[in-house]
Amino acid sequence: MSYVLFGVLVAFTACLPGCTQTAPSSPEDVEALNAATRALCKTQVAMVGEIATHGDGHTLAFKVALVERLVDQCGFDTVLFEANQEEFIHLNQRLRSESGVTSDELLTAVGGIWRFYREFQPLAPFLLTRAQAGRVVLGGLDDQLGQLGQDYANIGLVTELTNLLQEPSRQACSSALHKRIYSAYPESAPYSEADRSQIVQCLTAVQAASRADSAAAALAKQERQEMISATLRRVNRDFQSEGESMANRDRSMFETFEWLQGRLPKKHKVIVWAATVHIAKRGSPVWGDRAGTNLGSFIHHRYGSHAQSLGFSAVAGSFRRGRGNFPTLPIAPSDSVEGLALQGTAASAVYVGSKQLAAMGERPGAFFVHMYQTLKWSSFLDGVVVFRTERPPTDSR
Repeated sequence: MSYVLFGVLVAFTACLPGCTQTAPSSPEDVEALNAATRALCKTQVAMVGEIATHGDGHTLAFKVALVERLVDQCGFDTVLFEANQEEFIHLNQRLRSESGVTSDELLTAVGGIWRFYREFQPLAPFLLTRAQAGRVVLGGLDDQLGQLGQDYANIGLVTELTNLLQEPSRQACSSALHKRIYSAYPESAPYSEADRSQIVQCLTAVQAASRADSAAAALAKQERQEMISATLRRVNRDFQSEGESMANRDRSMFETFEWLQGRLPKKHKVIVWAATVHIAKRGSPVWGDRAGTNLGSFIHHRYGSHAQSLGFSAVAGSFRRGRGNFPTLPIAPSDSVEGLALQGTAASAVYVGSKQLAAMGERPGAFFVHMYQTLKWSSFLDGVVVFRTERPPTDSR
């Protein structure tokens, strides 16, 4: 597989070989898009966030245009999503075998958070053509179970893993995993610690059988072992407190990130697409374990100034929170990062870089959720994009 060289910075009026020029999310956003591209182009790990409800259409359209530019103009050769790792491993196995992977199948791997939004959908054929050409590696970082429509992670993987066992363990473990993935527990017998313990025992047995499997190809065996490990990490969080589970989910995503990094060439450039609470330099004070040990903190500790985190917010508009629920954004305080960013300009979007963000000091901002928190935002983010108006994404269903 060929990769574009790390560290290549090209003029923003040109493309790398084989690229296509893409339009900005909105013509009025072009200056902010240019500035965000310049800021992230020189990094090795560019982390692009979004509000935790994942329901901001203007942000989505901007991010799609930004990712396309980072790939085609800045040489980023890996794109990782806050999405199911197992489904992406299966997708990559099919890409290696030159099976006819479609854009819809890539959208399925990305998952229900984004796959149905028209603002996101153009990114799928863009990434797929580059993955098929060997220019981009795609991956998922998350270990969540039971995602909509992911037939491999929900069904095929269970069959693949439990087939390593002998009867009667095979059928018992297949049933236990299926019930956990689909939450198929009756009210009279809800999911219990005993159920979790059975699943852990099953996965431990599968892990041992996988190690002893001499017939499997080396790469497929490594991928299978990683999928088992990730599933174990998820199941082991089942009865943790909400905060502990959130913090350990971020740690699990970083373990997956490190595993994926170990399979890439030494010189590579990575885009991480996830909620800002995951990719910020440290976690939100009201999120997870409140100690700041989120995915972004681990990546920043590992890569230092070679990693950057980008957040998004808006001073007005509305967003989507579940089906049929479109709340209005809270009014931005005049002394907020958002208010100051748009002061004295008619632009629809403004990029605020690290120096400007640091100079603002501690002040209100709404970059984790649509609620203002007074923080020193430069301690959490390397840059932000502020829109004049946010809008809900368009659902294609």
